[in-house]
Amino acid sequence: GSFFPTKTKKTKYNANFNILDKAKNLTKTPIVAIGGINSENYKKLLLKNVNFLAISGYVWNNKNYKPKQAIEKLK
Repeated sequence: GSFFPTKTKKTKYNANFNILDKAKNLTKTPIVAIGGINSENYKKLLLKNVNFLAISGYVWNNKNYKPKQAIEKLK
């Protein structure tokens, strides 16, 4: 699945923020969010207390920033 639109992979399922709340209530397993995450939307996921963000396309396939610059935008 994917939380946001992504060109990195085909997605069959669009995840929503409600699923994060359900997962946190069901398990102590760390939660990893993936899919279309970038410098403009990553904070929304952090506010939902995800444990990790998998941000690959924004870092490695960014047309505007080199990888180091893209990472700096996430601080």
